[in-house]
Amino acid sequence: MSLISSQSGPRVAFVPHNAVGRDFIVGDLHGCRHELFELLGRVGFRPEAGDRLFATGDLIDRGPDSPGCLALLRQPWFFTVIGNHEQMILRALDEGDANMMAMSAANGGSWAVPWIMRKDPVLMRIAAELRTLPNVLVVGPGTRTRFNVVHATLLKTPAEDELFVDRELDEGLKGHDAKAADRMMWSRTLAEEAGNAALRRASPTWQQGLSLTYCGHNPVPYPVILASHCHIDTGSGYEGNVDIVGVDTGVPMRLTIAEHNNGDPIFHDLLVN
Repeated sequence: MSLISSQSGPRVAFVPHNAVGRDFIVGDLHGCRHELFELLGRVGFRPEAGDRLFATGDLIDRGPDSPGCLALLRQPWFFTVIGNHEQMILRALDEGDANMMAMSAANGGSWAVPWIMRKDPVLMRIAAELRTLPNVLVVGPGTRTRFNVVHATLLKTPAEDELFVDRELDEGLKGHDAKAADRMMWSRTLAEEAGNAALRRASPTWQQGLSLTYCGHNPVPYPVILASHCHIDTGSGYEGNVDIVGVDTGVPMRLTIAEHNNGDPIFHDLLVN
């Protein structure tokens, strides 16, 4: 994996096309390691045969096994971008930000508070790994075989809802503004539209120049492709049903993975509560 980074801006990592095994993408794990491995077993995931797993970030918080999900970082077949929950942990640890620690705890991160307070050596080692995670993963060349991974969205200009495209990713997002990395972790620009499109079981829509881009951050009732963004977070780690702007959809929270199939992902899911 090669990495293009800047001191203050977003980091883009490049992973070669998988010419041997299969590639799977999982939505936000939020501590649900047991459910992940159950789902991987169902799809016959075989890293020894070249299969790889990519994640949309937010490995931690809310669910029962955040440390177990972080241990995935040591697996050679596992690749992930950084999510806003990982960023909250880092800011609380690195900056001593009490507000960020409280925000993290309020959003399922209470497991980490004792680790942060005592600067636990295990957490310090994990934090060093988290600091190296990219904001965007670019996997393979071309258009149909290529895919990207980001936590929230590839939002370029919030005022006009303009998105970054493949060419800009390939150039390492030169000329980005100071908030680009934060938008990739925190933006909810497409969230309501994606949720409603998922309920309608709407057909995919595509952004010119942008390959299929898997993203999480905002739970949707069903996976949906909107403006080339495949929203694949279906609520792992949460309780109850997925809601859209406070409205209960009646669709239970689940963990979803996709088998990337040249632009036509095959989805598999598992109830987690």
